[in-house]
Amino acid sequence: MLKEIIENVKNSSILESSLSRIWEHYTKHQTGTISAFRYALDCNEGKVLSKKDNQERNAELYAWLLKRGYGLTPIKGTYIENYGTKDAREVDEESYFVVDLKDKGNLKKDLIKIGLKYEQDSITFAEPGGTYYLISSNECPNGYPGKGKVGVEVELGKPSFGKANKDTEEFFSKIRGRGFVFKKIGENLITFDKLSRSEKFSVTKIAECV
Repeated sequence: MLKEIIENVKNSSILESSLSRIWEHYTKHQTGTISAFRYALDCNEGKVLSKKDNQERNAELYAWLLKRGYGLTPIKGTYIENYGTKDAREVDEESYFVVDLKDKGNLKKDLIKIGLKYEQDSITFAEPGGTYYLISSNECPNGYPGKGKVGVEVELGKPSFGKANKDTEEFFSKIRGRGFVFKKIGENLITFDKLSRSEKFSVTKIAECV
């Protein structure tokens, strides 16, 4: 079941020409980004995670978010774990752009909650058409921006969908210099309702275990 979800994510269309679609979702709904990728457990002092480990974690995250009614599309980029410390580490990660299509208003809370489970330094979040914030989502003493506290926010500004801001490049992927948030992003949002019957079954079962 988990293998099927991983393959589904890997096979999702990744294009570099979807800025207009992302802009539309950004202006109409709450949006954010999150990944379950991490270098190692226990604030990077525990087991080092393999690519397979991280793909499995991301598959669980994918299922959990879909089951809550969010729209997802994959993005790829680089993140700096433990930013600004001697333990800073550049990590290539697969993330999700998440959209609150049903406008329930719980996206920020949900991203922080699941980010804490997967020990993410931070998630990003924006109100419709608003400023993006980097929000701490783990209790690791070297995690940025929280330094051990969950919910610490750093303003990143509004996405310009133009040349990347040099101050935010370390936290966001780029689309050939055009966007300050994304490097590669899926063309279409994935939702629970769009899944096949077997995929819905798999997603439901995996989400129950998260």
